[in-house]
Amino acid sequence: MYSKKALKVYRKELVELLFEQPYSKIEFVINKLGVERKAASRYLKELEDIGIVESQKVGRETLYINKGLIEILKK
Repeated sequence: MYSKKALKVYRKELVELLFEQPYSKIEFVINKLGVERKAASRYLKELEDIGIVESQKVGRETLYINKGLIEILKK
């Protein structure tokens, strides 16, 4: 389904975070995974690259939208 690149960012806590709410921010990843900002940013960018989330700039912040989860919640 997803490429082998998806395996690089797999962590149980990250997957849980993706399904806690339909969007995420770098700060959420930092707090949930206990990683540095650079790693959190890399995880979200890789998830965007493989099509799991889509980034959207809102003010000074970038939100990472889980479009698949939003579609499920709409049903």
